[in-house]
Amino acid sequence: MSLWDFLFPPVCPHCGASVATQGDWCETCFNDLLHIRHVPHKFLHYVDDVCVLADYCGGLKSMIYDVKFNEKKEQSKGAAPFLASYNFYMNYDESNIVQGNCKTIYDYIVPVPSSEMKKKKRGYNQVDLFFKKWAYSLEKIDKPYFVWLDCIYKFDTSNDMWSLTHKERHQNIENAFVIKAEYKDIDFSTKRILIVDDIYTTGATIEAVAKVLRSYNPSRLDALTLASGSF
Repeated sequence: MSLWDFLFPPVCPHCGASVATQGDWCETCFNDLLHIRHVPHKFLHYVDDVCVLADYCGGLKSMIYDVKFNEKKEQSKGAAPFLASYNFYMNYDESNIVQGNCKTIYDYIVPVPSSEMKKKKRGYNQVDLFFKKWAYSLEKIDKPYFVWLDCIYKFDTSNDMWSLTHKERHQNIENAFVIKAEYKDIDFSTKRILIVDDIYTTGATIEAVAKVLRSYNPSRLDALTLASGSF
C-alpha cells in the first residue's frame, strides 16, 4: 500500500464504497457510468469520428471537475478503468496489435492543450493527466504507433468555455489553436491521428483542433473523450 493510500484510503469516486486502489470504481457505479458511443456524424465537420466513453454525471463529473479546478491531480487515476474499457472495445492489446486485428491503430495521439495562462494557474494540463500514461502504455506495445504528440498550442481565449452558449463556444474557440513552431513542417499526409480531450460538450474545441490538423492532410482524424452529456 502506498503512503497516499494509507493516508487517504481509496474509495469509489461515485458512491464512496471502499475499493482496492486509488482510481478504482465499484462495479455498480462503473457500469452505471460506462457508456461507449459515437457522436452522430451530422455534428462532425473536420473530425471523422468522436468516441465518448462515459456519461458526464455523478462521480465522473465530480472527478473531472476536481482535477480541473480543485488541483486534485491524484483523482485523475479514475480515468484509467474507462480507458481500459476502450482498449477492450478497440482490441488494443499486444496480441491484436501484433496480428493487425485492431479496429484502428493510430500513429499519433494528440492532446487538446490548455492555454499557457491556465497551465500556469493549475500547474498542468488535465488532459495530460487523464490520457498520457495510457498513451505511453500503448506506445510500449508497438513502438511506431500511438506516439504521444503534444503538437498543438492554444492561445488564451477571452472567456471560459463552461460559461458560454453553443454559438459563443464556437466563436470563442475559433482560431485559438495552431501547430507549435517545432512541428510546423511535420508530414501527417499518411498518418492516423487520435485527438484526446476530457469532455465533449458542443464539439467546438475538438473541431477547432481538428481544423488545424486537417490542414496537414492526415489519412484519418478521430477523437476520444472521457465523457459527454446527451448529444
